Parts: sequence; structure tokens; C-alpha cells
Amino acid sequence: MKLDGKVVLITGGASGIGLAAVKLFLENGAKVAVADINASSGNQLIESLPHEHLAFFKTDITKESDCHQTVQNVLSRFGAIDVLINNAGIEIVSPIHEMALEDWHRILQVNLTGVFLMSKHTLPHMLEKKSGSIINTGSVGGLVGWPDIPAYNATKGGVIQLTKSMAIDYAAHQIRVNCIAPGIIDTPLNEKSFLDNHTESLEIVKKEKAKVNPMLRLGKPEEIAGVMLFLASDLSSYMTGSVVTADGGYTAR
Repeated sequence: MKLDGKVVLITGGASGIGLAAVKLFLENGAKVAVADINASSGNQLIESLPHEHLAFFKTDITKESDCHQTVQNVLSRFGAIDVLINNAGIEIVSPIHEMALEDWHRILQVNLTGVFLMSKHTLPHMLEKKSGSIINTGSVGGLVGWPDIPAYNATKGGVIQLTKSMAIDYAAHQIRVNCIAPGIIDTPLNEKSFLDNHTESLEIVKKEKAKVNPMLRLGKPEEIAGVMLFLASDLSSYMTGSVVTADGGYTAR
């Protein structure tokens, strides 16, 4: 699954699954551009992982101007974008009847509109060179109902359908579009959600969450990054429009 010389753009690449993907793709020969709204984490990444083939661009994926500029910056720095990984996302815990409209709009903008905008501004380059792979981070919450996060589930269901539609539209142009649907992964985002919405200790909450799937453990960011690497590589060359679950067996029940 080596990606020697390929250029990979990863949104939300400064932490969690995105950070694991950055490290794995660099190890496999890729040139990696990280787009993240958190400049502090992005700059820390560059300092802690100095690499001639790694670049960070502060990006708010809800702003079209940011998305356009980041794509242009990556093309100027590396000369191409072979793989786009739309990984950035947020979670808001709230039942619908208590959710503020601004929270509803915010999660839609980040989780769904952000995928649209980054894809919109990357696709012209991929169309011109007649190749490319787009990998969207969905969730098993887009496939089945999860309690307490209906807005999140709705956005991830949207990501899955957007993935399938894009796959059909661009298949003849040799641009593949696939989606990963992770289960509960042990990331800083989930840790914050656990602490904000449970009174028990983080360790106890993690143990309880791990019981929901047959493997009886949370997933690791590196395990999702491995699926991303497969979907980016030529080993998955006949896959497009696929939704790949990596959930410890949760949706197999």
C-alpha cells in the first residue's frame, strides 16, 4: 500500500484519526498536507514531526474562501492532490427538542458542508489529471440510530449519500469516492464528549462504551488510518461508492 510521491490532503489532520493518518501516510511515502482550524495543534504537529513532505494550512472548512485557498496552497507546495481525505468533524450531544438552531447549523456546516466545499475545490484538479481518490469519514451513526446525537447522525447519513452520488458522477473520470464508517474510536473528540456528558470517570465511561460491540473494546485511531491507507492505494482500485465499516462488529448484530 505504498504511496510513494502521492500528495494527500487531510482535513482535521492535527488530532485523533486525522493525526494517525498523517503519520501513517508519511511512513508510506506520501506527501501530506494537513488542513485544520486549530492553528496551535497544527503548528505543534509540524514541530513534533519535522518532515520535508509535511505541510500545515490553517483552514476553516465552513468557509469557501478558506477551502479554495488551501487547495491552491497545496498545489503550489506539492504540485498535485492525489488523495483528499475529508476527515474534519464535530459532535454535539442534544435531543432535537432541546437543540439550538445555531448548533444545528454549525454541525451541518462542519460535517457536511465542509465535505462539499473541500471536494468542490479539489475536484477540478482531479478532473484535469483524470485521477484521484476522495475518502470521506462518515460514521456508523450514519447507518444506524445512535441515541443523544441525532444531528450528528443526520450529517453522517448525508456524508454517506454524498459519497455514493459523487462516486457515480466521477467514476468515468477515474476519480474514486469512498466512505469509512468508524464505530466508537478512542480519540480526543470522544474523550471530551464522554467527560462533558457523563458523571462517571473517563475510564469507567470507556469501559461501558466498549461493551456495545462484539470486540468489547474501543477502536484505535491507527486502525481507521489503516483503512484510509487501503482506500487511497491501488489495492482498492475497483472500489468506489463503498461504505467501509470499522466498528468492532457493532453493525453486524
